[in-house]
Amino acid sequence: MRKLNVSSKANYIIMTILLLITLFPFYMLLITAFKFQDQIIHQFWFPAFPLHYENFQIAFVKIWPYMLNSVVITVGIVLGVLINSSMAGYTFSRFTFFGKSVLYYLIIMFMMVPGFLLLIPQFMLFRDMGLINTYYVQILAPMATGSALATMLVRTFFEGIPLSLYESAEIDGASEFRIFYGIAIPLSKPIIATVGIINALSGWNSYIWPLVVTSGDRVRPVILALTNLKGPMDQIQGIQFAGYIIASIPLIILFSMATKAFVSGVTAGAVKG
Repeated sequence: MRKLNVSSKANYIIMTILLLITLFPFYMLLITAFKFQDQIIHQFWFPAFPLHYENFQIAFVKIWPYMLNSVVITVGIVLGVLINSSMAGYTFSRFTFFGKSVLYYLIIMFMMVPGFLLLIPQFMLFRDMGLINTYYVQILAPMATGSALATMLVRTFFEGIPLSLYESAEIDGASEFRIFYGIAIPLSKPIIATVGIINALSGWNSYIWPLVVTSGDRVRPVILALTNLKGPMDQIQGIQFAGYIIASIPLIILFSMATKAFVSGVTAGAVKG
């Protein structure tokens, strides 16, 4: 019993240390966002007064158009991936057709291709299509990449739905499309939330692809705008850190709203299949 208590205390201590290490960068980000340059130099590790809330005001004015761009791009990616993966996953889980296994594994193999190998071919393809420096180029390429993993997750989840539900709907005369959106989709909310959050995070934080395919400010996402934030020399770092915090708020809201469904989807994906 004593060994168990000692082991438990050691685990708590280790977990507490890991938690502090994880939270420390966020602490530094938060306190630096309220500082001017001289406060950062002389009081680097601790909050400094007065707190300069104007850093957030200046940062928001500069980045809000780019945040709208990121919202459009991220929503487009998530919707595209959800539509592709839900229909493909349902098809692979419900139907038997020639070449089914080969086609499925070809999709899964796409996950094994490093992203940087596709960078130049994708750029040339979208350049020839005349889509460079548009929302479409920032949506379609990540959507294609994200659909592979999403299809695997959704198919695994759909295969866990009892066949009796499908059979009952068929007996009642429901069409295949009716079964899809009336039974399969409502029951798959956890995995849909999981896929949505994964691709929202990926789309919002995508840096290399937008850097390659965009120029100017018209369709530039916020992650690129943050690297070019400018301001008075005595507060530029505070403005930049405030911008980082503001840009992270949509993801924090999204994750807080979908955490329960996300955890359920991850757990389901771990035990099914």
